[in-house]
Amino acid sequence: MVVAQEKATLLYFNDSHVIYPVVDKHGERGGVARAKTLVDSVKKENKNTIVLQGGDLGGGVLFGAVYHGFPMIEAFNKMPIDISNFGQHEFDFGVTEARNLVNKSKFQWISTNLKESSGKPFNNSKEYIVKKIGDFKVGFLGTTDGMETTIQTTEIYQEDIIKSIGENLEKLKKEKVDFIVLLTQSEPELNIEILEKYPEINAVLAEEKSEKYNFVTYVGEKPIVSPQGNMGSIVKIDIFKNKDGKIKQNLEFLPVDNSVPSDKEMLKLEEFYKEKLDRDLGTVIAKNNVKLDSGFGENHHARYEESNVGNLIADAYKNHFNTEIAFMNGGGIRANIESGDFRLRDAISILPFSNKVGAFKYSGKTIVEALEHGVSSVDKKAGRFLQVSGMEYSYNPKNEVGSRVSNVTINGKPIQLETIYTVALPLYIKNGGDGFQMLKNTMGVVEIDSEKNIDSDIFIDYVKKIKVLNPKLEGRIVVK
Repeated sequence: MVVAQEKATLLYFNDSHVIYPVVDKHGERGGVARAKTLVDSVKKENKNTIVLQGGDLGGGVLFGAVYHGFPMIEAFNKMPIDISNFGQHEFDFGVTEARNLVNKSKFQWISTNLKESSGKPFNNSKEYIVKKIGDFKVGFLGTTDGMETTIQTTEIYQEDIIKSIGENLEKLKKEKVDFIVLLTQSEPELNIEILEKYPEINAVLAEEKSEKYNFVTYVGEKPIVSPQGNMGSIVKIDIFKNKDGKIKQNLEFLPVDNSVPSDKEMLKLEEFYKEKLDRDLGTVIAKNNVKLDSGFGENHHARYEESNVGNLIADAYKNHFNTEIAFMNGGGIRANIESGDFRLRDAISILPFSNKVGAFKYSGKTIVEALEHGVSSVDKKAGRFLQVSGMEYSYNPKNEVGSRVSNVTINGKPIQLETIYTVALPLYIKNGGDGFQMLKNTMGVVEIDSEKNIDSDIFIDYVKKIKVLNPKLEGRIVVK
């Protein structure tokens, strides 16, 4: 008697910042109600299906800034999902809040490389997970990258990814698994390196590379898969044996768009939070005469050149603390706002991380070092690029890193390396985030209470004060 083989199906999505569909120039996509419909449909087709979430359900956008990821946990408990990896945005509001997210979850969290200061896995998460799915024993690993881009803390640390994977692959081999999946938040180059070093991994489920497109890169027959951002698509992988008994996989993308009907109960949850957000943050606080443009979700130009909204934010910090200059890291600017009524939700959309801002003293030498670091990775559009107020600088991206910045002036005068200047800036970069190690060494604090200020609160107060928004490009940053 021949027993019919039971295939295993994996469903994967990530970048789950918003509970309802996102609507922008790329169209309408995402939303937990449509995702739930697709999940149920696939499970009806194959009961041996598990659902994976790749991370980033916390901060990063307005919805995350207000609710810190908890509505997503509520939705994923109802869906339900089976395993979630950590993105760095789960830590945007502190380690305690990240622990709260885990504790509210009915699904498993995995972390192969996030460690407590004691060296134990973060919040007792599993370093690897093994599940019997149909006829297959599947092993899972989950790695988190980019922790330098979230809140800085000594409570946890990011262990070397290659090392962590190697150690836990040995444990999975002892479990005699049939198929190994890596959930990762790393850059494509590192994912390729991982597959080349560890060919026993069968598939890498990675973070999004685009809001509009799906991507698959193969290393041999092993896929590195990146679905659309904002839950714009779901990856479906079927694991099966061919006639020769070899384990194979089939891969496809399921669009999560308006062609998919919404699950009724999940739709109620979406509508509840959307209406609540509109009700709570709909107050008009200023008139906006121009588009506030950071390039977020598009060309991300606030990460390599002057932007009008970057100028406005830096001006707000400088005005609040009455400092000589101010910095704003371009990666922290998370929205573009069209002209018209400017509402509370617009301000928080632009600055959704609730970062504290402070005012400190730095030497001219340290300021130049910070500018050099800010332009050190413009080719990758890294978030460390500095928008400024009270100063100007030029840089040439063709020069070697460390020798790109020139013509630095403060209040129209050439910067003096030994002079001490007052600087307003996010505590995120002051504490070494995005690699700004030089900013840890201040020459003093301008205000003893300055560390209590929240970026969006300062921005909102400034916008209310000036009443009409008309920021322009002023040549504060010149790209040669």
